Parts: sequence; C-alpha cells; structure tokens
Amino acid sequence: MRLRLVVSTALLSAGIALTGAVAPADAAPIGPAPHTAAGSSGSADFGSSGADIFGPAGTFLYQNPGGRYIVVLGAKMGTFGQTPDILNRRLSVAARLGRTHPFNRIIVSGGDTWWLPVSEAQFMNVGLIQRGIGPWQMVNEGKSTSTVQNAAFTVRMLKAMGADGAVIVTNGFHMPRAMKNFRDAARQQRARLRFVPAYA
Repeated sequence: MRLRLVVSTALLSAGIALTGAVAPADAAPIGPAPHTAAGSSGSADFGSSGADIFGPAGTFLYQNPGGRYIVVLGAKMGTFGQTPDILNRRLSVAARLGRTHPFNRIIVSGGDTWWLPVSEAQFMNVGLIQRGIGPWQMVNEGKSTSTVQNAAFTVRMLKAMGADGAVIVTNGFHMPRAMKNFRDAARQQRARLRFVPAYA
C-alpha cells in the first residue's frame, strides 16, 4: 500500500492521473479551506500539489474504495444549459478526486433545472466525462431540488449501496450547510455514514 501511494504521488507530480489522463489546467485545488471546517477528519495535509492523496479526503477514500463515494452537489444551470462557474469548480475537484481514486464512485446530485428536460445530474455527467471520468464511475441522483434533498436522497442511496461514508464536494460558502444537511439526513435515516469535505 505504501509503495502504491509513493508511485501515485510520483505520477501525479508529473501531472498524470492514474488513468493516464492529463489533469486539466483549470482544476481547482482540493483540500482544507483556509478555516477549519466542521466534519474534517483531522488528518494532516502533507501538500500533495492539490492531488489530495494524503489530505483528509484522499486518505478517507483510499481507506475503503468500494464503500466510500465522492458526492458532488449540483447548482442551478443557466437558462440554456450553461454551467455556472461554481459548478465548474465542483466538477473539476470531483474529477481530480475521481481520477486519483478510480475505484471510488462519484454520485452527482441535482434534479431538474429551469425548463430544460435534463437534470443537473445529467449535465454533470457530461462535465465529468469531459474531465476524464468514465460513465461507469458515476451514479446519478437526479431528483433533488435543494441541498436538503441532495442530502436526503443521496444518503438513502449510500445506505442502500452499503457505503460507510462519502466525500462531499462543494464550494466553501456552501460547505457548512451541506455538511449539516448530510449529517442530519444520516441521523434521520439511521445511516452510519461519515462525511469529509473537499472544497471547490
């Protein structure tokens, strides 16, 4: 395991993800926000050039690839399906985590947006594919229309899939509310889940 981490670090230092795809230039850094966020695992960030192999989110995902998911929260799309900047940042962070941790699946969470007959989750599928994530690594939650519903519906899915936790990907201003909503949903559904933030 230690050798695998060292090899992964060397590859990522060269700008190459484990899948062989080159990391996008616009990818946002992953890891703790300038302040200490609620729900952080407390692990030290050893400075992995933003790849987050050793940071809280990366360590958490490596500990149980089959039972820990990456959850990226949607945002309202533009009238004609334009992706807002805050969602682009979330997708870039989720894609970097997904390429670094290819055995951890990504749940995209977001329902219908505006008048378009396409959910935020489906738009997010396209955004992740463009960032080097295969469709087989994604799971859609396409019914939620608020952060409370993102949490409730995603927790239900995580519980049904036998997960023991997830990394929540969203922007810093949104993270405290998202983490609270996910913890509340887990408590209400009696789901033993742990959540770790990854800031976009």
